[in-house]
Amino acid sequence: MDEINDQVVDETTNLPEEVAEVPERPTLTPEQQRGILLRKLSKLNKELGVEEPPKEVKESSRSNEPDYAKEAYLETKGYSHPDDKKIIYDEAQRLKMPLGDVIGMEHIKARLANTKDQREAQAGMPKGKGSAGGYTQQDVDYWLAKGETPDDQALAEKVISARIKQETNRSKFSDTLYT
Repeated sequence: MDEINDQVVDETTNLPEEVAEVPERPTLTPEQQRGILLRKLSKLNKELGVEEPPKEVKESSRSNEPDYAKEAYLETKGYSHPDDKKIIYDEAQRLKMPLGDVIGMEHIKARLANTKDQREAQAGMPKGKGSAGGYTQQDVDYWLAKGETPDDQALAEKVISARIKQETNRSKFSDTLYT
């Protein structure tokens, strides 16, 4: 038995020079090896009559373009604000459900109503400093609304000129009917 193993070892070590000079194959990348194996697998499946599973869609091959059909659907349903759309898209992706089903869910309706209320409240807040619509004692409108003249001479002149301007711009006709 040892003689046979020795002969095999001797035969493999004493290769002719022609065989020893066989050029090496270029190394293949893992993607290339995978492609070769997939082609061989598909050939075998065809020979055996086995149907191939559908090919997977890579996430990276998807376009960054928005889905205009979904955008239009949400617009027709009244969800035009980007924050509302993001809430709906995120929930649909999380639950793997269509947009129509997600819109009908009560917790989504409540969340969308809450964000809409917050946006409206934020829009109603004053953008500058101070009170929203009130006037201070240094404003002409304050004294016009009060119907008095301030003690400050410069401010009093402005208030009086504003009153004169109001009176001249007022309608020339009476507010009450004459009978």
